[in-house]
Amino acid sequence: MFKKTQIVLITVIVALLVIIPVGFLIVNSGEEEFEQADIEQSSIFESVSNLEALNLGLIDGEELREENGIDSSSSGTSESLVAEDITVAISLRSIQDDLKIKLSNSATDKLISSVNFTVTVKSKNKTVDYSDTDMDGIIYIPYVEPGDYTVFLSDITVDNKTYHSDKSQTITVSDHIEYAKVDIKDEIKDESQINVAEEDTKVQEVDQTTDISASQPQEDASTAATPELQEDDLSEEAEDILAQIEAETAESEKAKNEPTKEAYTGASSGTIQAPAIATDPQYVAAHSGVKGIDVSKHNGTIDWNAVKNDGINFAIIRCGYRGSSSGALVIDPLYYSNMSGAQSAGINTGVYFFTQAVNEAEAVEEASMVLELLSGYSLQMPVYLDVEASHGRGDQISCDERTAICHAFLATIRNAGYTAGIYSNKKWFEEGRLNTASFTDYKIWLAQYVDIPTYTATRYDMWQYTSKGHVAGVSGNVDMNVIK
Repeated sequence: MFKKTQIVLITVIVALLVIIPVGFLIVNSGEEEFEQADIEQSSIFESVSNLEALNLGLIDGEELREENGIDSSSSGTSESLVAEDITVAISLRSIQDDLKIKLSNSATDKLISSVNFTVTVKSKNKTVDYSDTDMDGIIYIPYVEPGDYTVFLSDITVDNKTYHSDKSQTITVSDHIEYAKVDIKDEIKDESQINVAEEDTKVQEVDQTTDISASQPQEDASTAATPELQEDDLSEEAEDILAQIEAETAESEKAKNEPTKEAYTGASSGTIQAPAIATDPQYVAAHSGVKGIDVSKHNGTIDWNAVKNDGINFAIIRCGYRGSSSGALVIDPLYYSNMSGAQSAGINTGVYFFTQAVNEAEAVEEASMVLELLSGYSLQMPVYLDVEASHGRGDQISCDERTAICHAFLATIRNAGYTAGIYSNKKWFEEGRLNTASFTDYKIWLAQYVDIPTYTATRYDMWQYTSKGHVAGVSGNVDMNVIK
């Protein structure tokens, strides 16, 4: 019995000797795991804290990346966490059977350029995607069936900027045109934004305004038929006589070409008239009336007080033009200074716009630009549409199309409460470029550079009689006009 007891005790002791060290090992191992977990958790909180500090600008981003073993050149940089988000405002406009989609920064109201946006245009019958391929913030769809259209913008990320629109826009497209102002102010460009040489290309061809036969002397037939004499065929006496005749002829020609100041009338207006024509009743009647000038950037900076003191009553000022190539709407760079200068000097003012519209919708846009530029000004003279050659987009349309375009512009101006008129030269008015007779409800401004105008297709209200006038305050030549 004693022996069995001893064996049991020895077994218990051995078991304890084995179990106790193992328990210590297990406990130590658990403590180490908990300690490691504490370290990792501490590291996580430290990282979160560091990111917050980074966002607050309290620590350097490069140091944080180095401490955490992050490669600064990798795509997972902090920059991707702060990408700029831009909300795009969609605005829609339709004049007639067309749709213009404008995409602007809702924070600045400026059109967004340099981004190839894609929009989805949904109608009752179909859904079509369009892209802003020229990246000017405008997508124009010229031929659209009447009906309701909804436009959605696809999100796009460019140069770490994400563009999105919060909502779609809906518009009703009509086949009926209303000659009323549309919002065009965000489409008006200045000349720094275009290629001026390609866009401002109005052609002033002399043979389109001047009646050559009326202003050029005819060659004497007897003189033209006389054969040239050779010196070898003349005697010495005859040579002396011929020399005397040549000298007298040269003196006579000089007197013709350089007459005294008293021999001219209207010299300040750019026309040089012999006394006979100056007293002709037709001449007197044609040139009688109120005198004025028309100007643009090409006339440079003008001293308007000097212009006023030189007897000029009115000025027609170019406010802008549509580009001959791109069709951009461009403001004349001296428009504002000319308007404020002329009006401050007490000169009556009107404006003109050089058109390159190829449809009625574009004509309404042009008129809308003029109306936008007239904001804040009061006019005493009409708003004129200048329609002439340009070797550009406007030259390619038919007479009927051009006539309809001009009527769309003039109607829009008139509906806004202004007096409207049309300007062109004798050739364009008379030779099938315009249905001129249809414009007699508007002011007609004729360009023909002759002593007495020969235009008879319709009445005219103002005559531009020279492009080589001279007026105090204007450097170089200037267009001269008279109101009948």
